Amino acid sequence: MRKFPNNICLGISAAACILLAFAVLILPVPWILAAIAAAVFHELCHIAAVYLCGGKISRLQIGISGAVMEAEPMSRGKEWICALAGPFGSLMLLLFARWIPRTAVCAAFHALYNLLPVYPLDGGRALRCGAELIFPLKADMLCNGVEKVCLIFFGLLAVYAAVFLRLGLFPVLMAGFLFLKTKAAYR
Repeated sequence: MRKFPNNICLGISAAACILLAFAVLILPVPWILAAIAAAVFHELCHIAAVYLCGGKISRLQIGISGAVMEAEPMSRGKEWICALAGPFGSLMLLLFARWIPRTAVCAAFHALYNLLPVYPLDGGRALRCGAELIFPLKADMLCNGVEKVCLIFFGLLAVYAAVFLRLGLFPVLMAGFLFLKTKAAYR
């Protein structure tokens, strides 16, 4: 962990470094740099939204399953805005696709993945905030139901893609990764 201005602690896990090293071995470097640029811009949009909403960030941890930001508690409305700021910023990079096509493509996929209504992804956080604002008594039940339907759908879609579209085990691994990330968030 390293302290930056405003007392933000930044940490990068060893697993994230190993994943990056593995990616360098199997993917073209321009695509890796584009994916990193898209991810950094996504997180900067979250950071900007937190500060514009009057919040303070205490910790930013970059790990194998993405970035985790710790901020002081905010109202549900402000948290909803901050959760959607990253995907919104990523989608805004599509406006620059003519000049930075790889980064725009990576940003679009990053935004679509993060908008899945599965906690702890941005879409899941936004769904929880919105549900707590609109249906405060039924928010947990609603969010858990949507999350289960989404996970089942993507699990079935991954099996279909692996078996019938012959895409190999990659879709099943991605669905499993999403399932494990969700379960780890509830521990």
